[in-house]
Formats: sequence, C-alpha cells, structure tokens
Amino acid sequence: MDNIHLIIRELKQKNYQSFDTFYNLTKNQVFYAIISVVKDNDLAQDIMQDTYVKFLEKIDQYKDGANPYAYLSTIARNLAINTYNQRKREVYSEEIFETIPSPEENNDEEDIFKILDLLDPDEREVVTLHIINNLKFREIVPIVDKPLGTVLWIYNKAIKKLKEKVGDIL
Repeated sequence: MDNIHLIIRELKQKNYQSFDTFYNLTKNQVFYAIISVVKDNDLAQDIMQDTYVKFLEKIDQYKDGANPYAYLSTIARNLAINTYNQRKREVYSEEIFETIPSPEENNDEEDIFKILDLLDPDEREVVTLHIINNLKFREIVPIVDKPLGTVLWIYNKAIKKLKEKVGDIL
C-alpha cells in the first residue's frame, strides 16, 4: 500500500506520470462499487471516469495515510447513487439498470453479477465492499453509514443467503 501513497503524493503535486499505475491498482474496486448500484456496464464505465476526475479535483482534501480504496469507493458509490436516482426519475422502467447475462457466455464477471443479483442492495453493497474491494468492516461503516453491528449482520445474512442459493445458479 506504500506504493499507492507515493503515487497519491505525486498526484497532489500535479505530477500525473504514475496515474496509469494508480488507475490499474484501484480500477476493480471502483468498478465493483459502482456496478453494485447501477448494474449497467456502460454507465459504470462513465461513472468510473467521473470518479477519477472528481478524485483528482479534490485530491488536496485526501488525508495522507487514509485508505485510498475506501476513499475512491466512497466517491464512486456516491456518484453511482446520484446517477441511479437521477435516472430513476427520468426512466420509469428499471430495465435500464438490470444486465441480463447471455446464457452462452460463461465467464467469472457474469457469474459475479448473477450471484450479486441474489442479494438486496444493502447486502450487495456490503459484500462487494468486503469481498471484492477487500475493505475491513470498520472501513465499510462510514461508507454505508451504518453501525458496525448492522454491517456485520448484513454481511452474515448475505453470506448465508448465498450459501443456500449459489448452487441454483452455477
């Protein structure tokens, strides 16, 4: 994690040579934070761009030593929720937010989406932040704005639900 903090220091000094490395280190966590909310690949890619632009605009507010993954995930999640809510007002059907994987495709990403679709939004978010983004539960608490006990309960309930149903999907 020290490497990422060095890159952030460079970015704060407007030295963008290492941005590609920073992006490659963080893109998966950011993507899964977004896709768990909007469920649309193209929209998630757009929000990812917005996330990194906003991060660079507000980089002076980033506190040295903070968890960059949690910070970026918070920005991504907030942008995704704002976009989702804006689109929900514009479009009366939720079809735009659902991705239906084609049966002939069988890759890990499609399986992840199928599995995450079994969870309600709170469960999906906590599982995504903990398992995919590798955040500790205490790091998830400020992102989801729920007490630690509630986050742990949501996670355990989601894992139990997945253990019961995952055999039906794969």
